[in-house]
Amino acid sequence: MEKWPLRVSSLSLIVVCALPLFTYAANDIMNNSNNSRLTEEQKKQHNKNETMTIVATGNSRDSFSAPMMVTVIKGDTATSHSAFSAIDMLRAIPGITLSGSGRTNGQEISMRGYDSKGVLTLVDGVRQGIDTVHTSSIFLDPSLIKQAEIVRGPSALLYGGSALGGVVSYQTVDAADLLLPDQNVGYRVFGLGATGNHSLAMGGSVFGKTANLDGLITFSTRDIGNINQGKHFSAPNNESINNVMTKGTWAIDDNQSLNANLRYYNNRSREPENPQQSEITAKNKMTKRSTLQRDAQLSYRLNPQDLAWLDTTTALYYSDLNIHDLVLKEGEKGYEQITRGVKLENRSRFFTHSPASHLLTYGTEAYQQKQNPSGLAESFPAAKINVNSVWAQDEMTLRDLPVSLLLGTRFDRYHAENKKNPDVSADKWSSRGAITVTPTDWLMMFGSYAQAFRAPKMGEIYNDSKHYPLIEEDPITHRRKVVGWNTWQPNPHLKPETNATQEYGFGLQFDNVLANNDAWQFKASYFDTQAKDYIYVDVQHYYTKAKNIRQAKIWGWDVMMNYQTDWFSWDLAYNRTRGKNQESGNYIASINPDTLTSRLDLPIARTGFSTGWVLTAAKDNHFMVTPPRIRPEIKPQAGYGVNDFYLSYKGQGHFQGMTATAVLANAFDKQYASPQGIPQDGRSAKLFISYQW
Repeated sequence: MEKWPLRVSSLSLIVVCALPLFTYAANDIMNNSNNSRLTEEQKKQHNKNETMTIVATGNSRDSFSAPMMVTVIKGDTATSHSAFSAIDMLRAIPGITLSGSGRTNGQEISMRGYDSKGVLTLVDGVRQGIDTVHTSSIFLDPSLIKQAEIVRGPSALLYGGSALGGVVSYQTVDAADLLLPDQNVGYRVFGLGATGNHSLAMGGSVFGKTANLDGLITFSTRDIGNINQGKHFSAPNNESINNVMTKGTWAIDDNQSLNANLRYYNNRSREPENPQQSEITAKNKMTKRSTLQRDAQLSYRLNPQDLAWLDTTTALYYSDLNIHDLVLKEGEKGYEQITRGVKLENRSRFFTHSPASHLLTYGTEAYQQKQNPSGLAESFPAAKINVNSVWAQDEMTLRDLPVSLLLGTRFDRYHAENKKNPDVSADKWSSRGAITVTPTDWLMMFGSYAQAFRAPKMGEIYNDSKHYPLIEEDPITHRRKVVGWNTWQPNPHLKPETNATQEYGFGLQFDNVLANNDAWQFKASYFDTQAKDYIYVDVQHYYTKAKNIRQAKIWGWDVMMNYQTDWFSWDLAYNRTRGKNQESGNYIASINPDTLTSRLDLPIARTGFSTGWVLTAAKDNHFMVTPPRIRPEIKPQAGYGVNDFYLSYKGQGHFQGMTATAVLANAFDKQYASPQGIPQDGRSAKLFISYQW
């Protein structure tokens, strides 16, 4: 059995055997049995408070009823309008920490005990990111984003490797999202300025539809300067960013359609070689950097209206990400990553009018990522990795009981190659089981068990370059000189990291609580993750090497609350995450301090104006650095509270199509740092204006 490539865990075996049985058991999928007991007025009120998610289970579903914690950020909110990068849109989400110093390059995400390598980021379903140690980011303009979905916890079942801590998925806008009612052709222009990063942005879109065609073309340009980080300090920066996206759908007939999407991103900047650090130093020199990404996607959907078992999508995708550096007195460095892939997925509905209905989602994907270094490129070995996957997921709804079930499993196999070192291959099963119980109209409870894995990055396996110079001071002349180098050591024996997470939670929702036509939702969960072969970077005096921690434990809470009335809406969210190396007792480095976010939005009568306040508060990280669990890379950071205020306007009547937002971010100029000790943005006044006709 050890030589058989499809080694199975006990849970994988149970799920694989159970799926065919469930397929022939039956139901009315995705019809909430509780909603059938609601009055029409209650349904109308309940639907008013729904936030739909697609990423959580791969199918459209109310995020409140999903057996996991999900946050959905709309691209048309006041804070989204004023964001200067795709990652900046996530800044006020508890449990998510952003690394970097405010520059677009170098922004990364940490969530549930994992850094960006263990948090999968998607744009229209295509994985993003590049493993260049310091310059990775999400190279997507915020003006192109319809919404961002954050799914917490292992999500490998549908999305494969790297979804250990969760998934962040961006969906770009379609023509249908921009067209006004009864409109077939439209135009949009926008402008945005901010004082905190001395920036200016502008762009425009043209979009339209016919009987069987719709499409858009949109462009934007952004200039970003030095970044205010509080107390009169500015991080040196100069970025010029250009974006173009064209997207369209051809409805061939009632049963089939063809969709194409082309995206272009170009950022020409002058910034420190490591953009995550604020200052320019002898080790972190000023660099001319060009970041270019070109993405192409083509998908075909076949969905005959009279065949419930056939709803298939075939997608081809290509991404070319190229970073080129010119470092003062050193030379040129080039980093290119090419991704090619194909994905086939189908959805089948069975027994929709029987006691147990099924929505079966299954598919296969194959993709390759290839790294091509050039010039003096470091920490980016020439290598490639091929990944092949198959998966199946069954969502079951019981007609006569307030219960829904989710079961699924996935098999991934990867093979990495590098000319200097042996090939590396491995395969993993990732399974998931979840149950949701809704005994009343106002209560839901859920429990889940999920597995995930991450194949080591090519740099972690094969990197053999210089890391940083070893500098000593002459005791007589006091001159500092380079006496050697700390170098990366390759590790072809690095194991893929895996985890298994148990999560339990509940939700409450009520209408007409304190006033007529109000709605209140509350949802909370506790998670416990057992991580195996957790990958970390071991930095010694003369070498740096990626290694495995045999066992790690990550646990914590997520809490969300939303209250809506005709007069205001209020969102409150809290996260607490802890994680330890089970062998040493040390806290792992990718842990976030406790964070809380409060959002209050108040419409002003019926004027189209609304005002709001966003509070982001974080506790200190002293628990991570208290002896005897001292980690040299973790520095003590104080807790902080950052306040943003905004005034927004959505046009009415003759001004329909106009949107304006004024934001005072970090209004009290709070000086604070990320858990990695990097100073964050200070006070900034932002103004966004757009007009659509």
